[in-house]
Amino acid sequence: MRPGATSALRWKRILETVLPILAALAAVRVKHVVHQMGGSSVSTLLLAMVVIALLIPQLRRYVLVLICFGVCVFSLDRMWGGVQTVNWSEAVWTDYAFVMMWFGIAFFSGLAGVGEVWFDGARWSQQSYLLAVALYFIGHGGSEWLQSKRMYAVFLLLVGFVAMGGVLWIGAYRKPSVEPSRPSSRRRVQWTHSHSSPENPPRGNH
Repeated sequence: MRPGATSALRWKRILETVLPILAALAAVRVKHVVHQMGGSSVSTLLLAMVVIALLIPQLRRYVLVLICFGVCVFSLDRMWGGVQTVNWSEAVWTDYAFVMMWFGIAFFSGLAGVGEVWFDGARWSQQSYLLAVALYFIGHGGSEWLQSKRMYAVFLLLVGFVAMGGVLWIGAYRKPSVEPSRPSSRRRVQWTHSHSSPENPPRGNH
């Protein structure tokens, strides 16, 4: 690849990384507006972005990158909010689990975004995205279970375990190796005897 093309690709990837993060940071700053747009949470906004990605395949990669980095920033914001609101001198294990869950979601979704932009959607980036999904649903499923919302908790836990199964499936999947086609080989018979020919092959000594 030419130096000019390499530099352009590098700047393209930098913009694809920085712009979604800046957009997510701006959304966090005005999250009350996003709250009004998305109802009770930003889930409606994320759903709209997924629908756009399905309807317009050309935007699918950009929407996925925006979702990954957006979820990363929002998760860090939720984690920091939890850190500030918890009285750590009287904290229980669920408080620590809440903070660790949001940190894990932020880490794996950010890692998925980096893999999508800089490593052309490598396998580990897909696994990271599914890990973030699994952490979200398993964590919220456990929270709903503790609040005695059993049916809803089972549904969330089931979705989380399916996502975890996707992580294992992607890790175990191997692309079938395509063997290069062998050229048709014709044995070239070398007649070692000077007076022999294909019609009269040499005979062994008796």
